[in-house]
Amino acid sequence: MTTGLVIERFDPSLATEADFVVCHRVMLASQVVDRPGEPPLPLAELVARMKRPMPGSGAVAYWLGRRGGEVVAFAQVCFLDEENSDIGLTDVRVHPAYRRQGIGVAMLRALLPELRIQARRVVECWEVVAGTAGQRWAEALGFRPVRVITRQVLVIADVDRRSWEVDVPAGYRLLRWRGSAPDGVVDSYAVARGAIHDAPLGESGYRWPEWSVPRVREKEAELRAQGLVQRVVVALHELSGTVAGFTELCTHPRRPDWGYQRDTAVLAAHRGAGLGRCVKAHMMRWLLVDCPALERIGTTTGAENAHMIRVNREMGYTALRSLVAVQQELTAVENRLATPRR
Repeated sequence: MTTGLVIERFDPSLATEADFVVCHRVMLASQVVDRPGEPPLPLAELVARMKRPMPGSGAVAYWLGRRGGEVVAFAQVCFLDEENSDIGLTDVRVHPAYRRQGIGVAMLRALLPELRIQARRVVECWEVVAGTAGQRWAEALGFRPVRVITRQVLVIADVDRRSWEVDVPAGYRLLRWRGSAPDGVVDSYAVARGAIHDAPLGESGYRWPEWSVPRVREKEAELRAQGLVQRVVVALHELSGTVAGFTELCTHPRRPDWGYQRDTAVLAAHRGAGLGRCVKAHMMRWLLVDCPALERIGTTTGAENAHMIRVNREMGYTALRSLVAVQQELTAVENRLATPRR
């Protein structure tokens, strides 16, 4: 029942601290039910992310649902760009105390016109926890599962650090940097980044970036603008001097205890030598010295990517839960919500 529900756009640049507090309250209450065991996102981190969305998100729009003046629901859409400019990446969260009253459907209905304005063709959500009410809600609205994602975490205090003592395979040497790839390797680094295209995406409409030197420099600049510290370890093929594989991890001064494992990939011609495990292990040994406050690292990997999940497990990662990416054509969602449900 949505009687008394008022849905409004939310502009983080104009919001007060009290506005962010109520958004945070909804997110925390949802997390307790849907993602038990995960450390809560601090209020300051939520504010920072809403005021300046994470690199790769594109433009982001927000909506709040209020009943009797109390915020009971929160929604956001990331308008992905470049290869994914037809996707509206959507997340709807309803406070557990107000679920099963049609509020989630009303929030979704309210944001659809903006998706149409922004010329989005596909609605996707990647944050649906498998087996929860959220998955059942999405599928009841006609969304179909298109990808399963494994969320893993590495708690440094719980890991035997000897697992990070990995030799560099013969014929390769390692290079590492913070922030910007050295000019002498950036060309082959851009090529190596393209190896991520082999990682399975299921039936998701999302497409991996097409990497080039200008794009590498653009993304490095975006991370710096966010205050994120990007660390990269690459394996160089000694005979050719080119990058054969890499791993990338980001940290932020706002959360010195957290790390964000990003892409890891090895070019097809160099697979089978253990380079993925090697660069990840050396990244961890670097972090121990460079980031003494670091306590845990989070990452997500497609469930089909058994090899990378195994490598992560060898590094000390444990599985937290499975997420389901769901998708539906915008027109189909509009038609479904325009028809009264029985």
